Parts: sequence; structure tokens; C-alpha cells
Amino acid sequence: MSSYLSSLFDPYDRKARLAPALFCALPLIISSVLLIPKVGAIWSAVGGLALYCGGAMFMTQAGRDRGKVLEPGLFESWGGKPSVAMLRHSDSRLTNVTKERYRNFLVRAVPGLKLASAEDERRDPRLAEEGYESATSWLLTQTRDRARFALLFRENINYGFRRNVWALKPWALALDAVAITCLVFVVLDSWTGGVLTNIESIGVEWWASLVWTAMHGLFYVFKVKNDWVHLAAEAYARQLLAACDALDRGRGD
Repeated sequence: MSSYLSSLFDPYDRKARLAPALFCALPLIISSVLLIPKVGAIWSAVGGLALYCGGAMFMTQAGRDRGKVLEPGLFESWGGKPSVAMLRHSDSRLTNVTKERYRNFLVRAVPGLKLASAEDERRDPRLAEEGYESATSWLLTQTRDRARFALLFRENINYGFRRNVWALKPWALALDAVAITCLVFVVLDSWTGGVLTNIESIGVEWWASLVWTAMHGLFYVFKVKNDWVHLAAEAYARQLLAACDALDRGRGD
């Protein structure tokens, strides 16, 4: 039971995992409320029962699992994990002064860590990458305090949300296609006298459902893309590396 409640009350689970799954199914939920007269009255009871029986946990895991499965492909398409890539000498997203400050702190702070020089990186990129990966892994363990690193936590939520919304894109488009097909069929049937559906008139709720579902699908088609996720990933990476400064000040206190 406690694991179910964590999906509802933990900010990361709720916003980065549960919210993408709900957003994926949002047209279905809205259409049900609009088009089935009694669903509004029973929605709270059914929803509460579903959550109690693991619905929140299922949706949380559905959002997370597919995002995690597809994440390595995202990193590969971006040329590596952003937080790792930004430590490379060959990467220009950070200024040289800023990058050198982060690298110097990490070498001092992480026991046994050696970061490759520019020449070493050119000679053996894979070995250099292992050092950068080790450094960022250490940073992750040092920045778990959500209160102290609040901005980093918010950027992590933003990235998790976008990654999981993107990962669920095929499911969302499939649901939208089915919903639009059914709605259009009912509208066309009503214009012919409701021969098959026994619905003789179409109210504003049908048009609202159709427009909303179409807009939802268009958002996924034109907005939810690799680059949309990449923007959030880079913002998170910058904040993660910027934690070097906060940790360095803490060591000096």
C-alpha cells in the first residue's frame, strides 16, 4: 500500500512518471467524461478503486519503464549522455574556464579519479569516457538532497517527464487514432440518421472530444520529438555539473 501512495505523493513519481502516462490517456479520459452521462458521477469511485488496486503503480511503471528502455538510444543519438559529454575537451557547450573548474573539483573530490587530458581523450576516447562517467555517477550520489539541490531536482523532473512522454508517443498516437476514428464514425452516422449507433444528434461534447483528441495527436506529432527531450536533458546536465561549485563551497566550510 505504501508503494501505491508513493506514486501519488512523491513529487518525482507523480510528475515525471505518473503524469506522462495520464497525459498519454487524457483524450480517452476526457471523452469518457464528456460522452458517457453517468461516468462523471462514478469517476471518483472507480478511480479511487483503481488507484487502491495498483492503478497508480501500474501507470507509474508504464511511464518509467518504456522511458528507461529507450533512453540509451536517445543518448546515442545525442552523441552521449549530456552530463558526460559536457566534460569532454572536444565539447563546446561549457566555456573552457567553467569546464576546467568542474574538472579540477572532481579530481580533488573523487578518490582515485583521473580525468583524461585533451591528448589522452583523442588517443583513447573510450577510456576518457569511463572517467567522465565515473565523475558524473559520483555527482549523482552527492546531490540526492532535494532541498539543497532544488533546481537540479526540478530539472530532473522536467527531463523525466519529457523523456517518458516521448517514450509513450506510439501508445498515445494509437489511442488518438482509435478515438478519432470512433468519433468521426459516430458523427458521420448521425448525419445519416443514426442507422448504426442510434444517435440522432451530435452535441457540443462530441465536437469538443474530437477537437481535443486531434490537438492532442498534433502535439505529439509536431512537438514531442527527440530535440524536445534533448533540451530538458541538457538543462538537467548543466545543473548537475553546476553542483560542483556548491559541493566545493561545502567542502571549504
